[in-house]
Amino acid sequence: MAINFQVLASDIIKHIGGYSNIEHVTHCATRLRFTLKNVAIVDEQVLSELQGVIKIVNTSSQFQIVIGPQVEKVFTAMTALQNPAALTDPLPGATEKMSLFNRFLSNISAIFTPYIGVLAGVGVVKGIVVLLQTMHWVATDTYIFTVFNMLASGVFTFLPLFIAITAAEKFKTNRYIALALTAAMVFPLTDPSMPSTMSLFGLTLSLKIYGGAVIPAIFAVLFLSYVERYLKKVIPEVAALVFVPCLSLIITGFVVFTFIGPVADYIGIGIANAYIWLYELSPVLSGALLAGIGQLFVVFGVHWGIIPLALVNIQVHGYDTIMAMFMSAVMGQFGAVFGAIFIARNAKDKQIAISASISAFFGITEPALYGVTLKYRMLFIFGCIGASLGGAITGLLRVKTYSFLPVLNVFELGLFSGPESKMIYEVIAIAVAFSVPAILTVVYGKTLMKRSLATQLTQPK
Repeated sequence: MAINFQVLASDIIKHIGGYSNIEHVTHCATRLRFTLKNVAIVDEQVLSELQGVIKIVNTSSQFQIVIGPQVEKVFTAMTALQNPAALTDPLPGATEKMSLFNRFLSNISAIFTPYIGVLAGVGVVKGIVVLLQTMHWVATDTYIFTVFNMLASGVFTFLPLFIAITAAEKFKTNRYIALALTAAMVFPLTDPSMPSTMSLFGLTLSLKIYGGAVIPAIFAVLFLSYVERYLKKVIPEVAALVFVPCLSLIITGFVVFTFIGPVADYIGIGIANAYIWLYELSPVLSGALLAGIGQLFVVFGVHWGIIPLALVNIQVHGYDTIMAMFMSAVMGQFGAVFGAIFIARNAKDKQIAISASISAFFGITEPALYGVTLKYRMLFIFGCIGASLGGAITGLLRVKTYSFLPVLNVFELGLFSGPESKMIYEVIAIAVAFSVPAILTVVYGKTLMKRSLATQLTQPK
């Protein structure tokens, strides 16, 4: 039966407590992610039974409704509703306080998830560029290659502009001032005549370090939100139109380029170096552990607390190993749900497994997790076993990716090609991660079927 997205959106808002209970809402590839004022008034039972809702995930940082690949249609329908007053008003209740860590996860998710699809699409384009270059299909000075390269590189170079839009919404500041600020941060990259560094009071300040910068951009917009709110209080309304943006940019700009930017850049370097230090303690163990538990982060919806580390690694070191491991985590659940197709006991279960397998093939594992593998726990365990083996291989062979992989699927394997290209090893790793749980699932299912049949034959009639 086809889903009526307008009805589903209206029902979600109604049973989540109404518009006035929603502090912030965004979506990723498969989930609606809510920051609510009072979770206690949400009717989780009714929400979980709505047609089109796969799962409710209520974490301490966010209230999440897993929809699947059609989540954007539901989100669009929610924002298009014209009569929010007709929905049930929420009951009175205190706004819940979140811990610092949970607030961090909520902010990171809200900042990155709105443009996850664009990053995933650009990742495929980047893979095409790598293939064109490594296979020598076209010369690098041709028009075709140049256009592909610009399309693949522009987003990641000017990523602070994307961060500005969503961070401005999250931190409740003017998005156009935020865009102007982050545009100033990346402007030196566009002007060859501008020096890379400048001296101030004996300190050397770098100017061309903000291309693809994540942490400096987030902190810059966060600081801007405080400056803008203060200026709106002290500047008369008649002059606010001009002088709030003007002074916000001047004050924030000098503080960002002098202090926040360099400090945030060093924080990013420190995080990247700390990860590399931990990774080097035992690449095999790191790969097996991260890949093995990778899908648990997805189950609880907190994977966006880890994934941005890959962006930081690429900015600092030029490569990343986290996503190489997480690719095996995705393929492990893909293998388990694919195996479930061959042991399904009825047409409905088989159809669910087929649909979830298609989503998992494209890197979206929530339908597989909530529709199949978590329902039959051994299948989830088989997926984690395969993922651990694949992750151990990527760690042992030190597989790296040279561009960010927001959605992990085979169409982005080209991004594993680089200065120390080990793409073939990643192919081996994901083949193992897929095939082991697929085989274990089939064997497990056939064994259960034989036991069931044997029990029926031996029972007295």
